[in-house]
Amino acid sequence: MSKVKNMHRKLSKPGIAALLVLLCHSATAQEFETRKFQIQEVKEEKAEIDGVLDEAFWQEASVIVLDMETNPGNNLPAETSTQLKLAFDSEYLYFSFVAVDPDPKAIRAIINDRDKLDDNDFVSLFLDPFNDGRRAFFFSVNPFGVQQDGVYDEQEGEGDLSWDAIWRSAGRITTTGFVVEAAIPFKSLRFPSTADIQTWRFFGLRIYPRSIEKSFHSMPIDQGNNCLLCQANLVTGLQGINPGANLEFVPTLTTSRVDERTEFPDGDLQQGDFETNVGLDMRWGITSDLTMNLTVNPDFSQVEADAAQLDINNRFALQFPEKRPFFLEGADFFNTPLQAFFTRTIADPSFGGKITGKINKNAVGLLVAQDQVNNLILPGFQSSGATSVNQEVTNVIGRFRRDVGKNSNIGLLYTAREADDYFNRVGGIDAFIRPWDPLTIRLQYLHTITQYEEQMALDNDQPVSQFSGNAYFFRAGYNTRNWEIVSMFESRSTGVRADAGFIPQVDYRRYRGWVKRTWWAKEGSWYNNVSTNIGGFRRESQAGITDISGIWWSSTFNGPWQSNIWINPDFVWQQFNGETYKMFRLWTGFDVQPLGNLGINGFFNFGPAVDFENGREADNFMFRLESDIRVGRHIDMTVNHRYLNLHLAGNRIFTANLTQWQAAYNFNARTFFRVILQYRHTLRNPDLFNDNTVNRIDKSVFAQLLLSYKLNPQSVIFLGYVDNHSGWQSGTDFRELPLTQLNQSLFFKVGYAWRP
Repeated sequence: MSKVKNMHRKLSKPGIAALLVLLCHSATAQEFETRKFQIQEVKEEKAEIDGVLDEAFWQEASVIVLDMETNPGNNLPAETSTQLKLAFDSEYLYFSFVAVDPDPKAIRAIINDRDKLDDNDFVSLFLDPFNDGRRAFFFSVNPFGVQQDGVYDEQEGEGDLSWDAIWRSAGRITTTGFVVEAAIPFKSLRFPSTADIQTWRFFGLRIYPRSIEKSFHSMPIDQGNNCLLCQANLVTGLQGINPGANLEFVPTLTTSRVDERTEFPDGDLQQGDFETNVGLDMRWGITSDLTMNLTVNPDFSQVEADAAQLDINNRFALQFPEKRPFFLEGADFFNTPLQAFFTRTIADPSFGGKITGKINKNAVGLLVAQDQVNNLILPGFQSSGATSVNQEVTNVIGRFRRDVGKNSNIGLLYTAREADDYFNRVGGIDAFIRPWDPLTIRLQYLHTITQYEEQMALDNDQPVSQFSGNAYFFRAGYNTRNWEIVSMFESRSTGVRADAGFIPQVDYRRYRGWVKRTWWAKEGSWYNNVSTNIGGFRRESQAGITDISGIWWSSTFNGPWQSNIWINPDFVWQQFNGETYKMFRLWTGFDVQPLGNLGINGFFNFGPAVDFENGREADNFMFRLESDIRVGRHIDMTVNHRYLNLHLAGNRIFTANLTQWQAAYNFNARTFFRVILQYRHTLRNPDLFNDNTVNRIDKSVFAQLLLSYKLNPQSVIFLGYVDNHSGWQSGTDFRELPLTQLNQSLFFKVGYAWRP
């Protein structure tokens, strides 16, 4: 999950031409006085983080009331009481919440792994230590003390859960609601280095999920101002704080064995040897606002299985999220609209180092990594390819961003990937501008220069000599509580390559825009809101040849049971291999939480589609259904099924099914046992394929068992088993291979975070 649920509403950066903005800019902005609080300093006693607020300093601390319902209500009085208190000593920032509930039995919470608080009651503390309204750390806790943390980026308008900190928390359900207590070490934060009294921005948030989910804040929110942190509370009195030595060492030991059927399918399963890998990660807070990370002989094995995706009838490379701890620290410093840097392109590094931080108005990031393999995406206009070259490459990524004015910035980005007879270099400039509160503008320009190794270029039909390219991005936006207006333009020339990033398509210009209107229900209504959206798009080659264009209309209803129901018809013109296809399609979907322990969501798509593999128009039916099931306080399950059927004149071209079942038993907030099963099955009609030798059936099974213990995000023990089976049926002679084991692996990993 890459968002913080309903922080006050999902922020986006909408926009259109300045004239339209001026016409739409109404006098809806509200002026609210910034609430300012004094933090309590703990002189002598230490807090025992147990969810029992019996320490004397809690009785003396200022009370910060979360008295504003900001979603769905527009600064209405919160229907139930929530109190936040803050305190600090030389080592820790302490916070506590007392959340009253009129029906404590209705509290929705489960003992779960960290960063998984969807559909839970929880409370959050957002901290902007630099008091600049650009970014904030957030720390969330549910009634059982389960943690969720991340970084909220005002420019992106959402929270990133990939950042993990070491901190302590506890929670308990009481006869009147629930209580949360937490301690954040200052060495886990970034903040200005000064001996003066510091003033930080902050706010408290409570998510109250019932039939209609509500959000309570510690400050009113001007819904005509899409800068959330600009409206935060202020806390003053922080003095004498520092991160100390701020050194962290995380030695890791991984032992694994892989058994593999090297001659598939007739060979025997060959037992592999146990291999042991010892690595070391180091984190050093050079100053309180500048951090260095180093990794030597790292173990970057994927303990978390990637979410399953259907890749049939797909033209471009699929993207999977980053989950490796070294790359997640300070990842937001490198974000730009055009994804010129994507850490999963660094596959098997022997070492890595980076520096990230913010000094006054300047945010900086520098990353260097030596990779053992060069994974490359080979983008095109109507499809992308990929290759892997067995060569060592050096990756260098540099990022600089300067705050300008109240809430704007300008940035520079440079990436380089270098090897013998090969290089890819990318340089660019970007800007985020907020001329006034509802309007935001984002700009970026990139210039790339690439030289491929000659044989690799010949083998993959790529330029043999040095070539270059340019990419442009523009997005303007106007966003209020009732209106969202978006205008976008993007251009990438044929020669654009970002081998350290993720750019799977080039040689195009894309235009996109939409207008959305939302009508909010009156206070006490049985539903939340309804909205309607109309827009259009066009993507064409640099020579003006249309790839796809269309118009759409959508309508959304948000109501009881946390329901979200939407319908989205569109009409598109798709051009492929010189043919133009005119297609009317219907998309519809839903997300509903009928019970506190059951959630169901899905979508359906009907209508014509392009059969890219065979170059023709066909009829399409596609759906995805997912159910989240919680049994008691300890068991969490997810069942997900994806279905795709393409048929021609009533005859099936192919049917693809992908089912994933995931179940975890959480012994406590630190320990769980999890099972993941993925089953893929594709059935084809070879008579309807240009290449009639395709398999009639392809099927596979993936299974993972994992026992996990996390003292904190870096101090971990994993014990796991992975199994892969594959099978098929020939399309020519009906020869069949039943599900046969490809490989199996055992792994054990232990890591411990030591802070001297």
